[in-house]
This record gives sequence, C-alpha cells and structure tokens, in this order.
Amino acid sequence: MTKTLRAVLFIILIVGPMFFYGSLNKKKSYPLIDVDKLENKEEKKIEKTEINKSNQSKPTIAIIFDDFGESLNALKDVHSLGIPITVSVIPNLRFSKNIAHIASRCGHSVFIHLPLQPIEEKHVKTDKYRFINSDLKKREIAFLLKRYLNSIRIAVGVNNHMGSKATKDEKLMRTIVKEVKDRGLFFVDSRTSEESVGYEVALEEGVFCGYNEGFLDSSDDMSVMKEKMDYLINKSREKGKIIIIAHPRENTIRFLKNELPKLKEIVEFITIKEFFEL
Repeated sequence: MTKTLRAVLFIILIVGPMFFYGSLNKKKSYPLIDVDKLENKEEKKIEKTEINKSNQSKPTIAIIFDDFGESLNALKDVHSLGIPITVSVIPNLRFSKNIAHIASRCGHSVFIHLPLQPIEEKHVKTDKYRFINSDLKKREIAFLLKRYLNSIRIAVGVNNHMGSKATKDEKLMRTIVKEVKDRGLFFVDSRTSEESVGYEVALEEGVFCGYNEGFLDSSDDMSVMKEKMDYLINKSREKGKIIIIAHPRENTIRFLKNELPKLKEIVEFITIKEFFEL
C-alpha cells in the first residue's frame, strides 16, 4: 500500500467519526422568546378571567314598571333609563295598545296588568275598568279574562293590578292562571297581599311564574327608595336573581337616574325572559 493511500485512509478513519459525532450532538436553534411579552399575555388572560368571574357573580334584577295605559310620556321616561325593563299595561285605557306596541318596538317586554279586586275597592273604584273578583259569575269572569287578555296580543306575560283580595282566593286564581297558561304567558304575582296564593297556584299549574320581591316606590320619598333599593339588592345577593316592581312616577325616575351608575357596578338588570332563562 502506497504512502498516499495510507494517508487517505488515516484521514477517513480519524476525521470521519469526529464529524459524524459532531453532527449528532449539534445543538438545535430555537427562536428567541420575549419573556416580558409572554408574562404580559398571561397577566391579561388572568385579568380577563377575573373580570368574567366578576360579571358572573353579579346578582340580577328584572324590573316591572306598572300602571301604564294613560300616558305616552311615562313610557318615554322609563325608556330613557337605558336598562332592560318590562312595561305592564292596564288593558283598554286610552293609550294601552299604543304604549304596548311602542314598548315592544323599543325592545322592552310587555305585560298585561290584570285588574283584580283589592280589599278596599270602594277607594279605588273606577269607570275605566272592572276588577275581576270572586263575587262575579263564572261567565262574567270568563268574559273579563278574555277581554283583558285579548286586548294586548303582543304581551308575553301577566301580573296583577291591585288584587289584595282576589289573590287570596285559590279557586279564582286557579281559573285565572289556567287561562294564562293556555295562552302561553308568564305569570308574576305582584304580591299586593302577604296572603296571596297566586304564585303557588301558578307553580302547581306548571306556568312559568315568579313573584314580586318588593315595591321600590311604595313611598315617594327618595331617601326611603334608597333604603328599599339597598334591601332589594341584598335580597338579590341572597337569591341570585329577583323581580321587583316600580311605577313611572317623577321621583322614581329621578331616583333611578341618579342611582343607576352606581347600581350597574353591583347588579345586572335583565329582561323578564332572561329571568325565566328563555
């Protein structure tokens, strides 16, 4: 074997394995990661999760505004609050149908505010509508129910107007609730009497139903409204969600406009459909 051939073989046997071994152990190149940016992204994710949890933990309130039917300006006032509301309209008054249709077009839920007999009927008696009561004959009750419930076809539910006497009568309330169910409407017991059986009867009959947790404006004094709202917020925290009732009165609107920026931070206002999770 010539010296030249020996030299070539030496190079192959010594240098070759070194090159092969070196190629196996060559370090891979990875793109550089900006650790600060990564930490910022993680912080934002955590921050977003905390915000979502905060929103989910807010109690919810569905507000029904009662006694509509005679004033278009009243509807304008409650609409200006800029929160989800339910407008409850007394049937067959001067602007009942107009108010119902305008409210619906504005995105608000519409209820029929069903006139039921109060205990002190003589103090609130009116020629504008008749109260449904247990002293009436069956056909008279059926006639009034049909007349009132047919008067506002776009309504999604019913709550009682007055009714401190009528809502204590289980037989009468069962007649009313069955008719409400047949029409596929919600029922909300306004709870004008602590002895009302309306909600319990509606539950038994399988109707989507709820009850008023409290009247915001039983008093027209705004300091009393503040106390009542604090009480109702605590109730919503206990229960998760509640229904309350208010009226389109000057001081009620003024109170809510003043308080809403703070209220929105601690409670979420929802529609009646959202309350029933529909």
